[in-house]
Amino acid sequence: MCAKILKTVDINQVWYKKDVSLSAKSRGKMIMNKIIGLAVLLFCLSGCVRDNDAIYYPVGNVDVERGGPALEAGKGDLIARSYNTEDYVLDTLAQYPGDPTLGKLTFMVSLKNRLADQEVSGFNGVGLSKLTMSLGYKDGNYPAESQVPVYTSSDVTASYAIKLRLKGELTLTGDEWMIDYIYAQLAGLFQPYPPTSFPEVFMCKGGEQSYATFDSFRRTWTFDITYDRSNLSFSQLYFNLFVNLAGQKREDRVRLRIDKESYFEIYKEKRGNVVKLHFLFFFGSGYENRTRITCVRGVFVHHLKRL
Repeated sequence: MCAKILKTVDINQVWYKKDVSLSAKSRGKMIMNKIIGLAVLLFCLSGCVRDNDAIYYPVGNVDVERGGPALEAGKGDLIARSYNTEDYVLDTLAQYPGDPTLGKLTFMVSLKNRLADQEVSGFNGVGLSKLTMSLGYKDGNYPAESQVPVYTSSDVTASYAIKLRLKGELTLTGDEWMIDYIYAQLAGLFQPYPPTSFPEVFMCKGGEQSYATFDSFRRTWTFDITYDRSNLSFSQLYFNLFVNLAGQKREDRVRLRIDKESYFEIYKEKRGNVVKLHFLFFFGSGYENRTRITCVRGVFVHHLKRL
């Protein structure tokens, strides 16, 4: 469709140059047709880009949190924890593989901490963070080997709680690039986009917020992100930082500092908590008298506490 419109506009232009003896009315009509044709062409080109390139639509300022309330003390078992005893820096080179005049490319950082005092099989939250480039300018996907979950659950029926703090700073060392958009994401899927549309996104935080700020040139992003939620169900869990950079230089050095206050914790909730909720709902829905509901509920909770 786009190619046909381009041909029509070219023919009109040639015809206009040859036929200079048209009346003023005919010339006006022809110019109007050309304007309409150009408008359709631009709309068509825009549609072509919209279908093939998701990175044109930045996340911007985003603050998404899903899940139940913070886990109460004694209601879950800590199964994995990673942390830091000192700040560490990922200092790497972001390279543009194609034409640098294109202007944008998306990168991903797998977020990890250096140490762990408790690990479980399937936990990948320990080690060095790594920067990965997307497969191409018009493809927001990443190599399969970089799509590694921070945790893979061996019990898909379990309910989990996550507590984390991600504090640090991302800096572009050169002055020819800038941060177009950036966000940290915790999700049960790899890079669901846009993050606000997927219930599998448990946390997505980025842009200019009370917990994250840019410098005046958008070359530095300082952040202090926290998350503390329960009642999460997943088979795989991903924890990544997505960065879209804009510039015209072939490469630039990126420095990501993870502060020592950062940590990541996974709790497996005790099954008794879930049973309690199910029985409360059953007994509560079985009585019409509000006073009787209160009595039954109080006795049942008391017995649960004694178990």
